[in-house]
Amino acid sequence: AMMRDLSATQGLAEGATLLFSGGSAGGRGAMAWLDVIPRMVPQGVKVLGLLDSGYYLDIDPYTSDFSPDFMVETSLITNTMNGTALVKAASPECEAAYPGEQIWKCMYGTYRMPFVTTPYLMTAAQYDGWQLSHDVHAYAGIESSPVYTDEELAYVNTFGARTQAMATTLPSQLSTSASIYSPACYNHHISEQPNFWKTATSDNVTQYDALKTFLKADGEGVNVWIDDCKGYECGGGC
Repeated sequence: AMMRDLSATQGLAEGATLLFSGGSAGGRGAMAWLDVIPRMVPQGVKVLGLLDSGYYLDIDPYTSDFSPDFMVETSLITNTMNGTALVKAASPECEAAYPGEQIWKCMYGTYRMPFVTTPYLMTAAQYDGWQLSHDVHAYAGIESSPVYTDEELAYVNTFGARTQAMATTLPSQLSTSASIYSPACYNHHISEQPNFWKTATSDNVTQYDALKTFLKADGEGVNVWIDDCKGYECGGGC
């Protein structure tokens, strides 16, 4: 309905560029829908994706108090809210890789992103505040200034290292045009916050800079801005 309205009342037509975006849960939704959108807009419309903070890890929570975890939650949603139909429409390749009971993985960041083919900019803080707040302290939100024990910090550092390592595997061979932005910082979904212009990678690239570069290139080519330092909030631009 939204795509029809953009065409009917907002002038979306041949020669236009549509930036289809979302952050946090919306980032996950935008990731799931992105490869369907080009079929829903008028011919000649360029579709690009901005996927902010939807790159969730398949990692067991530190605390048993957080239940169901993100993986179980995604499986339940996929199976009860017709997510399987969306996967079949958006990415038959992902469905083939994760058939049957594994199909929920095609709605989950680290499994789905290698199959996204529409040009995109993905942003993923290596110490994602939403995931860590839930996984470590079962905090229903984002902790503003978390304090960790030594054992918790070891988990947090493992989380950050795994995000960093997984981000470096993108884009996959299926994604010929994609940009990856991953600072070694603790934050979440800052594309609608002042830190969009302030927080940076160690090379002093902000999320604004990354998006500007991505749009200036019309989504073409590959750009990677991934901090490679080790340890919680080690990034020079945090």
